[in-house]
Amino acid sequence: MHITLSTYRSLGGALLVAASILSLPASASTAASPASGKKLASLLAGGPLPRLSEEPQVRAALFDFFGYARGSYTEDDELLLAQALEAISEKRDATRTMLPDGRQLLASMNDRNQGRERGAMLIDKRGTVVAFGLVNGHCRLGGQPLAKVCNPDPNTVLTVFHRKGMLVGEAAPLLAWARQLPPMLALIAGDKDTAAEGQKIATVEYVLARPALPGWNRAQLPPAFPPALLPLLLDKSTVLTSAGAGVFAYPLTLKGKKQNNVLDQAEGRPPRDLEVALRSYASFDTVVERYRQMAKGARVQRNERTAYLDGDMGQGSYRVYIRNTGDDGVMIDVALWQRKLSAGR
Repeated sequence: MHITLSTYRSLGGALLVAASILSLPASASTAASPASGKKLASLLAGGPLPRLSEEPQVRAALFDFFGYARGSYTEDDELLLAQALEAISEKRDATRTMLPDGRQLLASMNDRNQGRERGAMLIDKRGTVVAFGLVNGHCRLGGQPLAKVCNPDPNTVLTVFHRKGMLVGEAAPLLAWARQLPPMLALIAGDKDTAAEGQKIATVEYVLARPALPGWNRAQLPPAFPPALLPLLLDKSTVLTSAGAGVFAYPLTLKGKKQNNVLDQAEGRPPRDLEVALRSYASFDTVVERYRQMAKGARVQRNERTAYLDGDMGQGSYRVYIRNTGDDGVMIDVALWQRKLSAGR
């Protein structure tokens, strides 16, 4: 086994963050403190565990912990929140472990791959998530056409996401948990004919949780997206897709492919020149109000689940469609035209 050290996956002396804090921009080093974290007390009191990935308390606590930060662990360049939830999505294998010092581990796995990807929350005595262990294959896109490629089982990674100030030794329960293989993987590892190909935690890395990071970057947008219109894209959101001139720019698996958008034709508008689809985990009312404040003079229509804002900027027009999808967050579609649309379109 070896421990990696890089710009943002850092281990330093007594504190995990000693090396990494120097490499962070000032705005990124303000990770939420444990005292401000969402609590999980009711799940720690005993009784049957639900499917952790669908439990509102878990989702809220993990959003508080990860925010909109991204990375490539079980998926390529995906929200850490989404990767963590997928790794604890199996109900039958959800476990609760009481540690001698009063902390607890809540853990589960992604059963679709026999538990090769699994996650565990390390929770302090106050019911706050202080670390998250993710067993993963450092997945990324490769080949032509692009497809997800992950480390082979003998080169599996345990990534320990942690809050600022956590001591190395405090994460030890996550290392012990990660080495306990799920049943099918344990059978492979225990068979002399297949043991060499069995899953092993070959690398342990430590990553500072940075929930204050923005959820998207300029590279995910169409090259022609006007800088003046960037305020229409909420910084506390994540880009799902983007397109320019009817061609996808993001995600990479769709880049260069034609976008079939029949909505404009159906509603009598010319094809949009630019489009960005986002997801926010803020409340629907908060998102609508944020856009109402940003887009002064916009025409607004809304009901309990959807809202439309449209208006003009410079020589062009824009339209924002906001949709409340419950647990999946608030979907935001920002469409831009390089000409002004006539009223009513």
